[in-house]
Amino acid sequence: MTAINPPAWMQAGTYPARNDRLALTGLMSYPGFSGDEATPLRIRQGVKPSYQNYQLKARAASTPNMTVIVSGGIAFIDQHDTGGVGTYICVNDSDVILNVSPAGGAGQFRKDTVVASVYDAEYAGTASEWRLEIIQGPYAASAGATVRGSLPSNAQVLADISIGPSQSSVTNANIVDIRNYSVAAGGIVPLSSSLDMNHPAPGQFRYLMDTDRILYGKQDGTSGEVAKVPGAWTSYTPAWTGSTTNPSIGNGTLTGRYTKIGPTVMCEIFLIPGSTTTFGSGTYLLSVPFAKSAATEAVGAARLTAGSVFLGHCILGSGATTMNVSFPNQSNNGLGQNWGNTVPATFAAGHTLRMSIAYEAAS
Repeated sequence: MTAINPPAWMQAGTYPARNDRLALTGLMSYPGFSGDEATPLRIRQGVKPSYQNYQLKARAASTPNMTVIVSGGIAFIDQHDTGGVGTYICVNDSDVILNVSPAGGAGQFRKDTVVASVYDAEYAGTASEWRLEIIQGPYAASAGATVRGSLPSNAQVLADISIGPSQSSVTNANIVDIRNYSVAAGGIVPLSSSLDMNHPAPGQFRYLMDTDRILYGKQDGTSGEVAKVPGAWTSYTPAWTGSTTNPSIGNGTLTGRYTKIGPTVMCEIFLIPGSTTTFGSGTYLLSVPFAKSAATEAVGAARLTAGSVFLGHCILGSGATTMNVSFPNQSNNGLGQNWGNTVPATFAAGHTLRMSIAYEAAS
């Protein structure tokens, strides 16, 4: 291929609709995957993001039947019949009801797929339109063996629908949302971690919706992460274990909380045994919210009130998800000893342990 002339919107020029589509292509986000690099005019096709990503979302009817409803929205769909001929804008301005084909009989399972698809008679077939439609999948002997049917070449997948034998209605539990999202060049693309880009452009931002992280492409082809501004801490419940027999908190109190800024984690733990707490045996361990990186171990502070006050330190090893606590042994020249039911003193109802540690997470 060569330079495409005339450029879009040139005065006194005439040009095909393809040039307008290519003008839109030039404004859209880079796809970000190695498989697209052989076709340089590809975009990241998908649905326009919106509040809670409601655009072109498939859902069940309020009274479930053999239909699904697709909400209004906008999709950007690449031309795949012939490579490099631009991007279509597909607009739906209200709910559309789509009929699901009747279910099969005993032992017949299938996966139907909701798509937004473009048909362009300039390149293939006789239709020139876009459609919201359901592509029926082939029957299989089990739900796990189902596959999608043959999808149109210019299609954006919106959802999969699982259909079982003799099924008479589709509920939201049968619908799996699998929309991609597309933004203009320079915009932040929302996606899940499992679908993250493997070849992002330098400076291309992505928001990982399932892990609440923002990544960006680097010049060397790798990705960096934008550190979050510290905010409210998050509560979690630490696991309290013993190397021989696990304790049980019973009616006592065991709470943890943390904040994570990029790979840096700050964590606090508070423990008060109650009247029904059982103490197990062996060295005690408490879990942290994220695994430690493979770098050197981290050390934090610990304060045990058990009749007397004992000051010690907690230790989180390389790659570990649990940490132990060490207190000085006054009868052994102050050398450290691991915390347990009777070390450094017998742990009982009403005693308290407070711990805090900062460390680098593995991810």
